[in-house]
Amino acid sequence: MYETFIDLDELIIRCRDKQAKKFIQEAVACYRAGAFRSCIVATWNAVVFDFLHKLRELELLENGEASNLLKQFEKISSESKVRELWQFESDIPKWALEKFELISPVEQADVKRLFEDRSRCAHPSMTSLEEPFEATAELARYHLRSAVMHLLQRPPVQGRSALNQIWQAIKSEYFPKDTEGAVSSLHKGPLARARFSLIKDIVIGLTKSLLNEEVPEDERERQFSALNAVSKMYYKETGEILNAQLSNIILRIVDTSWDKVIIYLDNVTAWESISEPCQIKARTFIERLNIYEEKSSYINKLSIEKINILVKASRIDFLTDAVISKLQIPFKDLLSLKKLCQNKQFNENIVNPILKTFVPQASFNELITILTDENKSLNEEMEFYLKEKIKETSVKRILSVIQRTQNDKINHLIETFFKEKISTASLDELILIREYFMDELEDQDKEVIELNNIIDISVNRLIKECSFEQIDKLWEIKSNYPDLLIDEHINFLLQTNVSNIVDQFMKSGTFASAKSNACLISKVVDFLKPVHWNYILEAFCTNNQIYDSYGCPDIFISLFNQSIEITGTVQPYWFSFREKLNGLNGVDINRLKQVIDSYQARE
Repeated sequence: MYETFIDLDELIIRCRDKQAKKFIQEAVACYRAGAFRSCIVATWNAVVFDFLHKLRELELLENGEASNLLKQFEKISSESKVRELWQFESDIPKWALEKFELISPVEQADVKRLFEDRSRCAHPSMTSLEEPFEATAELARYHLRSAVMHLLQRPPVQGRSALNQIWQAIKSEYFPKDTEGAVSSLHKGPLARARFSLIKDIVIGLTKSLLNEEVPEDERERQFSALNAVSKMYYKETGEILNAQLSNIILRIVDTSWDKVIIYLDNVTAWESISEPCQIKARTFIERLNIYEEKSSYINKLSIEKINILVKASRIDFLTDAVISKLQIPFKDLLSLKKLCQNKQFNENIVNPILKTFVPQASFNELITILTDENKSLNEEMEFYLKEKIKETSVKRILSVIQRTQNDKINHLIETFFKEKISTASLDELILIREYFMDELEDQDKEVIELNNIIDISVNRLIKECSFEQIDKLWEIKSNYPDLLIDEHINFLLQTNVSNIVDQFMKSGTFASAKSNACLISKVVDFLKPVHWNYILEAFCTNNQIYDSYGCPDIFISLFNQSIEITGTVQPYWFSFREKLNGLNGVDINRLKQVIDSYQARE
């Protein structure tokens, strides 16, 4: 806007009207030839033709004043009324200011001076014969520059009309929301070669609207794109305007609208600094910002709207520390915030450094969450703490975590830990580790195959070390992993613990344990002696937890049939058992009676 020196050829290029441009070319040629009077005359001619061209443009926009002036000019021109034509020209500075606001009062003075000097150059009678008017190079160049900068380079709309036209364009739903598109749009309107006053009106108007008014989000986006477009078109001028007035505007903002201030400072890049009172108020706003939902059925539910304010504030230099201080919140909330935010730059620059401060106290799951959230590589500190947490964590939990982990480094650490743990792991842990590596056998990796063999050897060793008290665990392992050679040890435990099994059955204290113990009896039926049978049958008749247990009578029907298969006949203890059953009733008990009676009838 305030170019200190403009090349003459640049002045020619800036002219909008072709006819006016020809006169400026002529004026430049005269200037270079030293014909400074002719230069000034040609420059005024360019102003006249440019003014007429602007009137035609305004007429197309249905401007009545422009249409009337054109008709007036055409009439006096066709009638060759020289005096009226001269008066028309002399009124151009007044009309340009008062009727169409094409120029400012200061600029009007320059245009008037050009007209007066043109008259002095073209009409010698207007000057003293003894002292003819001398046009200097400086004066000629001054008029050239003023004519182009004040009128010839500008569109026909300036002042309030231009301001209204620009605002209407921005309010349109079709105004671009991106800065580049907005620049292209505004370049074709009144903002092309705009006066400083127009730029100031737009910048301040948009700023006040964005900071104070409640407008739809769609319109706010258009306003931001327009403001940034003006900043790009007139960066120096926009910076001067905002640096001079933005702080005063911000200090008048009500507390409830301070979120708009943060959004503005983040979105608009033309401002360089704001006053210390503004900065203090902004930091206080961030400190008091409640990032949790105020009306939520969930405890400490984060507000995405408030988190977005923090994201924007983090990009403002003097607010970064305030944001970091604000995010000294519980670890779980910080992780939730990171997932909720999804802003890569914010997470990397602000959230991740805070998360790392939790590392020494973090649990295994928390460490994994920190590291796997974005597939980060481990640094030495993180690796150290993770190794320690792996040692403290159960194999079952580790396996549940590793299934959702996509970090190769973490998986490698866990696999290394598994390999080291094989020699000291419990049977339950070894079974889980074995299952994990079994999934990798499909790759036919030699190392994995050898490792799996080592695990199997350790599993079999621990199985053989299991006592009778662990037989339920062995049954469970057998049902889940039928490929393990476990039957031999189970049979050994059963065979060597018949008396314990019988005693356990006799002492059954619940319906469930009675049924479970009865099933165990059926497993050792081949090893039962008459004395065992007497204890078993007596317990059935005297322990209500056994004879009332659902399923026990059916198991004893099976035991009766197995006994006959083994001995080939009904043993005497079954007859005495049958007599005692007469004291018991029930559908299942009666069915057991019928089975025994049917064999007695045969014999």
